[in-house]
Amino acid sequence: MTAVDTGQLVLRLVLAVTMAFHGTQKLFGWFDGGGLDRAEAFFRSQGFRPPRVMALVAGLTETAGAVLLGTGLATPLAVAMIAGTLVNVLALHAKNGLDSRKHGCEHELMLLAGVVSIALIGPGAVSLDRAFGLTYPDWAGVAALGAAAVAGAVVVQSRERVAA
Repeated sequence: MTAVDTGQLVLRLVLAVTMAFHGTQKLFGWFDGGGLDRAEAFFRSQGFRPPRVMALVAGLTETAGAVLLGTGLATPLAVAMIAGTLVNVLALHAKNGLDSRKHGCEHELMLLAGVVSIALIGPGAVSLDRAFGLTYPDWAGVAALGAAAVAGAVVVQSRERVAA
């Protein structure tokens, strides 16, 4: 295994653990999360409709995308799932600037940078994609990011505006 292979694996695993952490907090209340009830309340407060369905979709997308990304299986799909979720989170936090102490978007921006990197360089040699002989054209990662941007923007625009 080369240093590049190791770097791709480390990047995928860190992103996967982080996204699975957030997804399972929403779905199951793991890791001191609030589960679907608290996620629903948050999604309602942010104008997502229907809030419980959107909380469930977010939790499932984060968790399933994390599993796919971590194992390196169906990597373009994993990229699209996670990047689409991050587009929504960035839309919520960008108005607060970068500083996470002020609910800014620095954390989400770093996650998105990692996902974009995997989209552009692929999952690496230590992946189920490679083990199963799955290959994707060079444009697949960019297409996955484009699909994520469109899907994320549609969800962002569908939110009801909430009074500050």
